[in-house]
Amino acid sequence: MGDLNMNDIFQHTNGLLEELQAGDFPVSVFPQPIREIIHGTNEALNFPIDFVACSMIYAASTAIGNSTKVRVNNSWIDGTTVYMALIGKPGTNKTHPLVFGLRAIMQRDRATFKEYEQARDQYKIALMRAKAEGGEPPTKPIWQRSIVSDFTPEALSEIHRVNPRGLAVYSDELNGWLKNFGRYNRGSEVEFWLSNFSGTQISIDRKNSEPILIPHPQISVCGSIQPGILHEIKRDGRGENGFVDRILFCFPDNLKKEYWSETELPPHLIESWNHTIINLMNLPMHTDIDGEISPTILDFTPEAKDMLLDWQRENTDLINDTDDEGLAGMFSKFEIYAVRLSLILHLMHWAAGESAVSAVSATAVEGAIRLINYFKTTAIRVNGILSQNPVEGLDKRRRDFYAALPIEFFTDEVLAIAEGMDFPERSVKRFLNENVFFEKLERGKYRKKF
Repeated sequence: MGDLNMNDIFQHTNGLLEELQAGDFPVSVFPQPIREIIHGTNEALNFPIDFVACSMIYAASTAIGNSTKVRVNNSWIDGTTVYMALIGKPGTNKTHPLVFGLRAIMQRDRATFKEYEQARDQYKIALMRAKAEGGEPPTKPIWQRSIVSDFTPEALSEIHRVNPRGLAVYSDELNGWLKNFGRYNRGSEVEFWLSNFSGTQISIDRKNSEPILIPHPQISVCGSIQPGILHEIKRDGRGENGFVDRILFCFPDNLKKEYWSETELPPHLIESWNHTIINLMNLPMHTDIDGEISPTILDFTPEAKDMLLDWQRENTDLINDTDDEGLAGMFSKFEIYAVRLSLILHLMHWAAGESAVSAVSATAVEGAIRLINYFKTTAIRVNGILSQNPVEGLDKRRRDFYAALPIEFFTDEVLAIAEGMDFPERSVKRFLNENVFFEKLERGKYRKKF
């Protein structure tokens, strides 16, 4: 990693990590009610603190959406879009914290879907009547929602067009989201996600229908992924085009599967989190006279702005001190996240009843910097994994077998090689199904990835 080491990280953080060990999640950045929820779900439900805290940040970013933005200067006004990956081995409780974080948003989506179903039934009746009587056709109802899981890029764009506040892509397995890249239109989808992250206007021309324009894209993404398949994140050039740099990695250290807990989660903690998210969802999203989104713009307090500028200088020095391009790219994007996390934390404090909306406070900026310090440690770990050839992590037997295979091969070829190396057929088939090492080209035909 060039000249960069962990001591460099801690020396460039303005003393804000003094009470933390490397890798500890800084729960203290949240308002008191949310800290209680994080610790309560950890004790009662075995939710890893990192996972539930990151899931809450993701849910808050979604709830805020395009309602509120923060001004860094006259040419930089930013929102709350986040891309997150929860990294852990199977059985380490990645999914449930994410569902818990999104609980209130999911409940609202269920309620609006029922309203949509009723409106759709009435629409069908009114449409038949209009056709029979030659009247004006009724307006087709729209499902107002926030969470999307299974979609084509074109469908996602249409959903966002009619839900301009913003969306959350919830992907239980993040690899499923990544596999869709290039599935419909190679290259364009990565560009879509890069533009969405930057908040840059997106226009989509469709072959058989009207084009779509999204002036203010706001889609946050979060999902889980196993350490063994992290290399999927940088496939197809995503490691070179800046896509990986835009992901915050939630990566608890020494995480293990826990025994079931017999402690019950107090109901008031669930209600407290739901109340916080509902407050954020109820932030008004204004529009101007032309129907364009006109978000509430917050400024930083002078103290907060000074703190942010001091941190940016230190982060710049840190980037300039390393010749590791992977880390330099990740650390550069942390400057955007420092702004976004400041806004998210500020509004979480407001939603929990601990501050006014007004200007983004120094408390929020200090909390954002602490979060960035955590994500720096996880970025270093992830970069170390992505910099290695995963084949080197295989046991000698499978490593030798992998080396003996041609770049492309059919199943009968690999079975013949396996027989000569006393490699069981069942083990071969299980190995072929590991997406980390092989790409399936067609039925019975594979290609090595490394």
